[in-house]
Amino acid sequence: MVADNITAYIGIVVIGVVGILIALLTMEGIWRALRVEEKDKKNAGGKYETYECGEIAVGDTKFFNISFKYYVYALMFVVFDIEAVFLFPWAVEFTNLGVMGYIEAMLFIGLILISLIYAINKKFLKWTD
Repeated sequence: MVADNITAYIGIVVIGVVGILIALLTMEGIWRALRVEEKDKKNAGGKYETYECGEIAVGDTKFFNISFKYYVYALMFVVFDIEAVFLFPWAVEFTNLGVMGYIEAMLFIGLILISLIYAINKKFLKWTD
């Protein structure tokens, strides 16, 4: 009986491992295709200079600095926005899911709350220095 339960999950584990491997290999391939060696930058002849609508660059052409705080807030917004997207179908079918559906949703919300508590404890959401 236990062996049947274990063999039922082997396919899921294999699919998960294959999915992770495909994602990692894809990221590695993209990284190798897009990386630029320092020697290539020196021999590029202006290929990596800032392009401003066909005009000669004037002044400092470095990208303006955006505070890291905006980035953290944007990521947190995306996380909680996706949480809302996943919780909406659960809320619609709440009465049909029973106790297990409630427990699974509470686990999901708990994991998201743990990430929020972590961000607060690490002072990622503190706006002033």
